[in-house]
Amino acid sequence: MDDRKTETTLTDRYVWTVTRHLGAETGPDVARELRASIQDRVEAGIEAGNDPASAEREALTELGDPETLAREYGELPRHLVGPALYPDYVRLLRALLAILAPLALALLFVDRFESGAGGLGEIGIEAAVVLVTVTVHVAFWTTLVFAIIERVRPADRRDLPLTAWDPDRLDVDVPGGRVGLPGTVARVALEAAMIALLVWQFSGVSDPGSQVQVLDPGLGLAWKVLLIGTLAAGAVTALAAWRVGRWTSGLSVIDVLVTATGALVAVYLLIQDRLIVSDLSERLSEVFGGTIDLTISNDLLAALVIVIAVWDIADRLRGHRRDPAKA
Repeated sequence: MDDRKTETTLTDRYVWTVTRHLGAETGPDVARELRASIQDRVEAGIEAGNDPASAEREALTELGDPETLAREYGELPRHLVGPALYPDYVRLLRALLAILAPLALALLFVDRFESGAGGLGEIGIEAAVVLVTVTVHVAFWTTLVFAIIERVRPADRRDLPLTAWDPDRLDVDVPGGRVGLPGTVARVALEAAMIALLVWQFSGVSDPGSQVQVLDPGLGLAWKVLLIGTLAAGAVTALAAWRVGRWTSGLSVIDVLVTATGALVAVYLLIQDRLIVSDLSERLSEVFGGTIDLTISNDLLAALVIVIAVWDIADRLRGHRRDPAKA
């Protein structure tokens, strides 16, 4: 009697686990079908010489994990984000990361350099933490939203994409093709942050005891206008390319000239030792405390500026050469 109670309880628990999330229309039918299947297996085990308890346990073991079986009977998807929603999911994830990650870093750097809080090493560590935090939050919340959408959509629409596909979107990922909004926002945000940083530095920090003066505020007005103007021109050119829809020959040439001009001005000022204050180490030591020996070769900085500029120019020319609709 006790053995039979154990057998019944075990089967009931198994059937309940499989059918608990099924609807009223399919649940009872699946339960009856499953009980019949279990009973057939148990009877076959008993005929083979097993006792009822062992035969029942063996039958349920053969059927496998009830949660897996429930997925096969049920209507809920077996994935977080299905194939139909995956392209929209990836596009949104990339767009959010392309906008929010650079923006968060730019805001952090502007805030820390303006306030003078934290040493250079601390700022670098905090930047890495901010980048990881933004990435994790964007990935988590985007995935959560799409997982919810996947489960609340009607069953007859689960094979359909979230947004209708348009052939005009084919060239979005083609090198030199349509200029996307996320990349444009990221570049403009970076240019704007750099402009704000230059304006603040060239105006002179308000509190030398807590703020670091890196750039020489005594630099000539024409040089200041050139440096800030090239950054502004780069942002305007990027917006124009987005407005047109792609990088035309004219916009590509303007972008190359703007990049080259800004790089040449910066390199010249670095070589002439006119861009960075001469007592930077002393200023850093005063703000952050201790003794900071930050001896940076202007020639090395100039070489770095050249490398970055050449990379940007080569990338622009390479993308334009691959543009299937060059004008």
